[in-house]
Amino acid sequence: MSKVILIDECCHLEFKEGDLKVCLVYPGETKVGLSSLAIHRIYSILNSIEGISCDLFFLDSDYSFFLGEDLLSFDVIAFSITYEEHLFVVAKFLYKNGIPPLRSDRKEGEYPIIFGGGIGLFYNPTPFLPIFDVVYLGEAEGRLEEVIKKLSETNLDIESLDEFDNIIVSKNYKFFYDGYFVKEIVGKRKRIFRSPIFSKTPSHSCFLTGDTAFKDMFLIELSRGCIEKCRFCVASYMGLPFREKDIEVVEEEIKIASRYGDRVGLIGAGVSDYSKMKELLEILKKYNMKASFSSLKASSSEEYVFKIIEESKQKTITIAPEAGTERLRFAINKKVPDERFFAFAEKALQSGAENIKLYFLVGLPSETQEDLEGIIEMARSFRELALKFWKERKRTGEIHLSVNPIIAKPFTPFQWYGMNSKGEIERKLKFLKKGISKIPNVKLTHENVKDAIMQAIIARGDTRVGEAAVVSAVTNTNIRRSLKEKGLKLDELYTREREKNEILPWEIVESGINREYLWREYQNTFSGKSTPTCFKGCKLCGLCN
Repeated sequence: MSKVILIDECCHLEFKEGDLKVCLVYPGETKVGLSSLAIHRIYSILNSIEGISCDLFFLDSDYSFFLGEDLLSFDVIAFSITYEEHLFVVAKFLYKNGIPPLRSDRKEGEYPIIFGGGIGLFYNPTPFLPIFDVVYLGEAEGRLEEVIKKLSETNLDIESLDEFDNIIVSKNYKFFYDGYFVKEIVGKRKRIFRSPIFSKTPSHSCFLTGDTAFKDMFLIELSRGCIEKCRFCVASYMGLPFREKDIEVVEEEIKIASRYGDRVGLIGAGVSDYSKMKELLEILKKYNMKASFSSLKASSSEEYVFKIIEESKQKTITIAPEAGTERLRFAINKKVPDERFFAFAEKALQSGAENIKLYFLVGLPSETQEDLEGIIEMARSFRELALKFWKERKRTGEIHLSVNPIIAKPFTPFQWYGMNSKGEIERKLKFLKKGISKIPNVKLTHENVKDAIMQAIIARGDTRVGEAAVVSAVTNTNIRRSLKEKGLKLDELYTREREKNEILPWEIVESGINREYLWREYQNTFSGKSTPTCFKGCKLCGLCN
């Protein structure tokens, strides 16, 4: 492991006798976990609280990262959940470290409190309830401090946390089922916390190391949410309403970053929608800093975006057409015509970019063979566009397509949608791979289809799915068999179209988004009707009422 440089402005571990000891666990390897800005943020917040000491833990270690402590020596084990598959990882991790993964097998006070939070829990904590004692819904700033203080002041009384409107105390919830349907849910409905102080609060890297995915790059979170409201995108809907950080705060963060290097990574689902791009460029110049964008949106035509690309010498740009035809793109509310993508890519190539990464989805509602052929044609057109720049520079780049099956997520208009079958998804990917293989300098990658199906099952799963996942993880039992023992068929769990008025297991969460609005948006997918972008006070989804 490379040397870890601690950022002075962050609050770092200073263990004192009598402190509440919190172990923040990322369910992955150290390299990946240290690349997660969420881990940096939560670590800093927890260590800023008087009487709290927080250390980190990763899967490829037997002891905590800074203190070298055993996992069982902590009072609270807090997991930052990013992906659905973390359900299996958490179960295995607890089992390996001598902690029963199922909450029902643990006696209170005998083991540390198992605490869960993160974007992977916001929209559907239900499959994780059989594991976690406590689930934190929403963003950290302005609320996590209160929750952890309460836990400390009440001598680890988890029932005291029930007073918070975004905290689920798992043992207080019961689910009753009728076949695949949820018949009844007993327990208070809790609300996702959206931080009112994000725009004025620093959120950046707390430590730097060459062993992360970003190689010592100082990360700065620029915005939350996205103005576009693509109908499949849980990051957009969970981040509503779109918020961006005050430019004064960003300048202070860039100033800090300049003491540790010459490049910052700008993070957010809608980074190129940032309204102060001109000022941002001037600040970067002021501190002799370069910037990399986590992703770019062709709908953002701000000239200063390309100035930053040029001056930062960013070689790879990432954009997301999502669909191969305008018809299907507009149906999912991605209201960007083909020519806009090509114009954007051309400007980026003119600004020095050499490689283009494109994100596409397959299995979208109303998708046809023509839409799949459109992906191949777009890839060919991007390659032809880039070719003239490659020839001029006598240096060949790459067009990289990342193509993955659509996964229906809670609290999006697609929460009712039944996915394509495994065979249908594989047929579509095989067709695309064959077509793309004939185009020079273009490659296609996709995630494992079985993994995507498992994500889909957990994303809309209930407590039975969680219990089956735990059994599968700790006994190495095939998940299909574990689900069958719960009376569930794996194939039906992800392909079944949900009924409009059925009780959905994730409805223990109050997202703030109007259910009728989501249903109307789902129907608009098939009628082709688009919806305006997100702006403060529009009152469409219910969050700005």
